[in-house]
Amino acid sequence: MKKALPFILLGAAGLLLCIGVGALAWNFFGARGPAVDTSKWLMPQTQVETNKINPGVAVAILAGISDAASVDDSLAAGDFEGAFAQIAYGSEFSDANRIGTLLLLGNRYAAAKQIVKATWMYQYAVFLATVSPQPSDLNRIQTLLEAAQGLQTLNMNANARAALDQAYLIAQYSYALPRDTRAEVAEQIARLYEKFGVSKQAREARQLAQDTITLSDESAVNLARRPFRIQPTQPPSNPEIVAKLKERISAARELVDALNLNPPQNQTDLPDDLIRALGDTLFEEDALRMDYYASQYDQSADASAQLGVLQEKLAWLALKYRIAQKAFGISLMPEWEDQSAEIAQELNDTYADYFAITQQQAQSLDKEEEANRSNEDLIRNAIVAGHWGAFPQYDEADLRAQLDQVSQALRDEQVASLRLDSFMRGNQAIYLLVPDELYGMGERALPH
Repeated sequence: MKKALPFILLGAAGLLLCIGVGALAWNFFGARGPAVDTSKWLMPQTQVETNKINPGVAVAILAGISDAASVDDSLAAGDFEGAFAQIAYGSEFSDANRIGTLLLLGNRYAAAKQIVKATWMYQYAVFLATVSPQPSDLNRIQTLLEAAQGLQTLNMNANARAALDQAYLIAQYSYALPRDTRAEVAEQIARLYEKFGVSKQAREARQLAQDTITLSDESAVNLARRPFRIQPTQPPSNPEIVAKLKERISAARELVDALNLNPPQNQTDLPDDLIRALGDTLFEEDALRMDYYASQYDQSADASAQLGVLQEKLAWLALKYRIAQKAFGISLMPEWEDQSAEIAQELNDTYADYFAITQQQAQSLDKEEEANRSNEDLIRNAIVAGHWGAFPQYDEADLRAQLDQVSQALRDEQVASLRLDSFMRGNQAIYLLVPDELYGMGERALPH
């Protein structure tokens, strides 16, 4: 037994060494696997961590500053969550503006090791760059390339590759890229494919860059058009609402000053009297606005006037819903918090009315081609609104079916443009921009 003891101890030491090496290997290699499940869409609003928002910055929105200024102030204060909340709930932003902030937030969250948040910021940017009708093709490519690089640094390699593949498709087939620009972005794509270890696509993208730069003319370039948009007729100013808005702004400024002068450490430190004063003005303003919107809508003489009322109502309901979700960092209106579902329903119904009227106007345009392209813009906007939370009860399958019909009409009319196609992966619709010859191929349209 004594002779065997050294061998037993040696074996035990070897076993411990193997376990230790295995643990280190798991920590090193296992940690490099994808850590975030993006197979199911999560609306931005559901991912805002309201307890992390700095109310001293966020509440300034109620004091009259713009959405863009609020985002800038939040970023300057290091309040990423407040900036994200403004992107998730704000109604003033164009999709192009949202994209820029999302990419910035992705980088900030990644630097702070908040991997889940960083991943979703990039995914939201990819979604908008693909589905929204607003960005130019060059902006789409630039967004997709930056998101692809960000996702790769987070070890979200499949997501990164999907964004890069979409950028390559746009670079190949876009009708709106000048020759030199197409060659430049194709070279960027080639370098990124090399970085990803995808040599075949890297060679093809580099060949595209070389072939493009030797073209003698740019006759195929089709300058991008502006997405369809009706200019609403703004409803007349209401003196009572104007007066109440001034009261609300004054009450919000007092609260902001108090929160910044004595930042609360916990719930008991909050200036309850100032919060109640702001809540009272919000409650009274809401009653005035709802009555006014109802009466003005009924009196509207045409679609433009109706849309003007609905646009203002949507902006107010978005603000009201954010308050109901405590997404200013503190509880301002407990009554609205209890009515959150009803407010969301009203927001949904208002957007549905807005979509129906704008779609009717688009379809009544004289030129069939322009009617179809305008309808396509509106359907894509509605898909974005649904994913973003402004149209929470949207029927995505119906919108995709409408989009397919419009795309078929545009293909028949030989309208030079990329088409927004989609395919199902599990229970989630995946969107991609493709030329006519790849439309309907689903995942097979992606570079392989």
